[in-house]
Amino acid sequence: MALSERFHTTTTPPGVPLSAVAFDPLQELVWVGSDTGHISSYTPVHASHTAPVQNASTLRRYTAFRGHDGAVRQILVNEQGVFSVGGSSVRLSHRRGLRQWIYNGDGTPMLAAGFTTLKSELLVSDQNRLSIINLYRGTATRQMDDASNVTFLKLAKYMCCGATNGHIQFRDPRSLRIEHSMDAYSGSLTVLEATGSTMVMCGFGMRGGQQVMEPMLKLYDLRMHKYLPPIPFPTGASALKFNPALPSKLLACSRSGEFQICDLGNPSLVQFYQASIQGFLTAADFSSTGENVIITGSDGSLSVMGEKDEIKFNLFSQEIEMPDAPSIPSISIPVESDVPLSRIGMPYYTSPLLSVWPSTMIFEAGNPAPRIPDEILADVKMIDFVGYAKKPSTIRRNQVLASPSPKKSRDHPRFRSEQERDGGSSLESLTLSPTDEGVPKVYRRVEIKYSRFGVEDFDFGFYNKTHYGGLETHIANSYCNAMLQVLFFNQAIREVVFAHVVSTCSRSACITCELGFLFQMLESSSGANCQATNLLSVFSSIPQAAALGLFEPVVGGGRTGGLSSSTTLSYSTLIQNFHRFILEQINQETTLVEAEDGAANFQKLFAVQIRTLNTCQCKSQETRDTFPFVLDVPRSKNKDQESKFSERLLGSLDREYNSRVWCNNCSRYQPMVQKRSLREAPNVLSVNVQNGEDSSDGDWTAPLHIAIIFEGSKLSVEERIDPFPDGYFSDEADVTRYSLRASVAEIKDDKTPPHLVAHILVPEENEWFLFNDFLVQPISVDEATQNRKWKTISILQYVKDGFSIPPDAFNADKSLTLLMGNPTVNTRNDLLLKYQLLTTEEAEQYKGGFLCAIDSEFVALSQEETELRSNGTKFTIRPSRQALARVSVVRGEPGPLHAVPFIDDYISIQEPIVDYLTEFSGIKAGDLDPHSSRYPLVPLKVAYKKLRLLVDLGCKFVGHGLKKDLRIINIIVPPEQIIDTVDIFFKKERQRKLSLRFLAWSLLRMDVQQDSHDSIEDARTALLLYEKYVELKESGKFDEALDALYEEGRLYNFRPPQTARPIQ
Repeated sequence: MALSERFHTTTTPPGVPLSAVAFDPLQELVWVGSDTGHISSYTPVHASHTAPVQNASTLRRYTAFRGHDGAVRQILVNEQGVFSVGGSSVRLSHRRGLRQWIYNGDGTPMLAAGFTTLKSELLVSDQNRLSIINLYRGTATRQMDDASNVTFLKLAKYMCCGATNGHIQFRDPRSLRIEHSMDAYSGSLTVLEATGSTMVMCGFGMRGGQQVMEPMLKLYDLRMHKYLPPIPFPTGASALKFNPALPSKLLACSRSGEFQICDLGNPSLVQFYQASIQGFLTAADFSSTGENVIITGSDGSLSVMGEKDEIKFNLFSQEIEMPDAPSIPSISIPVESDVPLSRIGMPYYTSPLLSVWPSTMIFEAGNPAPRIPDEILADVKMIDFVGYAKKPSTIRRNQVLASPSPKKSRDHPRFRSEQERDGGSSLESLTLSPTDEGVPKVYRRVEIKYSRFGVEDFDFGFYNKTHYGGLETHIANSYCNAMLQVLFFNQAIREVVFAHVVSTCSRSACITCELGFLFQMLESSSGANCQATNLLSVFSSIPQAAALGLFEPVVGGGRTGGLSSSTTLSYSTLIQNFHRFILEQINQETTLVEAEDGAANFQKLFAVQIRTLNTCQCKSQETRDTFPFVLDVPRSKNKDQESKFSERLLGSLDREYNSRVWCNNCSRYQPMVQKRSLREAPNVLSVNVQNGEDSSDGDWTAPLHIAIIFEGSKLSVEERIDPFPDGYFSDEADVTRYSLRASVAEIKDDKTPPHLVAHILVPEENEWFLFNDFLVQPISVDEATQNRKWKTISILQYVKDGFSIPPDAFNADKSLTLLMGNPTVNTRNDLLLKYQLLTTEEAEQYKGGFLCAIDSEFVALSQEETELRSNGTKFTIRPSRQALARVSVVRGEPGPLHAVPFIDDYISIQEPIVDYLTEFSGIKAGDLDPHSSRYPLVPLKVAYKKLRLLVDLGCKFVGHGLKKDLRIINIIVPPEQIIDTVDIFFKKERQRKLSLRFLAWSLLRMDVQQDSHDSIEDARTALLLYEKYVELKESGKFDEALDALYEEGRLYNFRPPQTARPIQ
């Protein structure tokens, strides 16, 4: 890397020392700060915003403004704006210079700032403490008094905090707890820089009672916590910077203007340079490409040195917002009879005007021929080439009817906000049309579109007009949706899963429990869309599932759940493996169920009993019984003629083959004859239809009815499209009849990514339905059984005729004992409990349900993914994923414990948290850690079972903005059990919903949410608001109070007066 000077300029006013400098990582700008507190930005002359600059010799000032009362110590730049530290304040400014917020702290000088791993936080230091600043509001959310005079904050493996006395603290980048500390210098620390696992520093040591500049750059390994060989730098470093593109390259600068670029991997490779500044060097920085270096001096000059002739600060830069050109005032020329027309100028042009268009090229073009009504065309009589028809009485003479434009059908719905704005609702829906070319619309992959109002604005009703719930797709591994629907509509499996839910399950991550919670949602959904978030989250945490390759590959930038074009894995293989895994997992997790014939378990109800007889050459025989839940049935290998399904199924149940097996009699592996036979007809036949490369790709039809026949020791299988008639089988045969209940198919064509759908026979209606994620449509029986070129049937489920489990076989225990205890997972015993559990008297009193108030807090597990389109609009690819972190429920019934919480659970989250959303949730780092938290932590399943129990009891929930909270919790509450204060105190014609904070201030004269949110406080406030509503309703003053509420809100901009003043 050879540098040469490309730009050199002097700031205005000249001679003012520059104290800080930073390249803009998003735009072609350089930001500098001065000793007087001024902040300026510069862009290369002749720069066309995003194009690189060639042969430019100077920089042009873009913005300049006064930022601080004292010298600017540091400048940080990101997509939100420009952060500057100076004087006694930290400021966020727009790139045009406008102030967004300023943080003054307690008035002591600010020393440094640094970004943390959370995008919403900024760590700043003053002489007394460290503070965490919320980037969006500029307020301190947390302060730490265990550090002082920290002048360097550098984020690497740790948050490195260097103080002026040479003491360095290494803090956890998420919780900011001190992990290690060291005394780097006995004198003072002058400069520190860190990246990855390497930290470099320079400072003064004590020699004979005096401070002496160390002639070496110290290197420190943050992983091993030991020093590395130092780098000689005799003049002492005043600025250090790592190359962002090549982190092994280090820029070290001295105050005299000398600087060097050295390679940490090979310290002997050193390049020396001298900056062309008159005073001493004050600051330096690398551009994001690593090709440019900027040096600032005490004489007010800055010099940009580049590696290439073509200067480009960033690899991809955004366009710089330039000021609008001043408008030229128009000259008014009076047009009067004595003013010649020559006073009015003509525009400059080089081609003939349109007014000189030749007359030979001008033609008369009349209106298009009028449309002849259909009723006239139907009565036309042709004589020669002329048609005659009688004029209908509904049409006047010479009347031309307008042709209505054909209404185009929509493949996707309008957002709910668009429907409310335009009036009406989206009455359209997708239907199965025989005229569809290729894959019909109802079989195509459905996507959730996101507006600025989030997923709640999406009209799922466009895809589902039935009263059966669909499943959403914006979740990892949502390919399982089709199989989950098949399991739900199997009445026997559903009852076994429900029985497990009400049992005492000690597993914190239990697939069967989560499956039961999902089934309860689907059962009470009444056509509303559901999501398997909790179930798939537990599924993603199971090591066996990862080892079996059951996790869906994700394509970057696309919907979660897309297979790349290069992968050879098919969705058919993926869902078949999941089919086998989920049934085996349920079998492992379910407990014994007491039935009339004794102890019966999941295996006895749903497994297939297969006996394998091994016969060795030595005439010894061994038998082994297996109980698979899924049978693998191969496709026909004869491409000319498709074999019958019953023949291939019989080959899976009863066959003989040769293989090498260990013989205990011979004590070695021997060729054996293996005889595989079915011992007993199962209740459920779950079949994986194998689709190998040699399988036929032609159309075939799965039989609707099959029968397994035992005639002595002979086994046979019959199939029919129609039910087997009486007398079809002999009286001596033992016959078990089965009917097709569901099928899962892979939809694949050349235009769209593959996906899975389910065809399910709903027993209650005896009608087939298509479940394409959240699209649910009735279909014909032929659609469920036909395999086509674009639809490959992968799974078939047959159920024995007459097999079912009575719904009351497993009575759900709805007692409140679960709410009378709280099994926490904390390792500490000194917990802060803010609730009182339900008493025995309350449990007896509230068996029929009761009034309660609820509020929840959440943390972010992933950030929102967006893309900027060519027209400048921002499109949401995937919204941020949040998880329940705390839920509080308070008593709503009158009594001595009125408004006292009986649930206040913090959730132990196993997934990585990217943002604690402290400003909105009140949750801080460490609050959800079982080893350090002083709050009662429970698994998500325990908290969910409590809420599910309250819903099943018929409790009425009072809250503010419950719709979004319940969606994230992933629980469906009937509308008649929800009392939302957002909707109570809302006037539709005002088109504005009121915040809990403003409602509490205006109606209750209470100040809530002062520092941060607290779920107990918010739930109690919502309860008091509801009681205020009941009081106003009973007195007949509610409408008057609501009008006054909106009028007061208009005066105070709908904020409490602490943050707003009345509008005069």
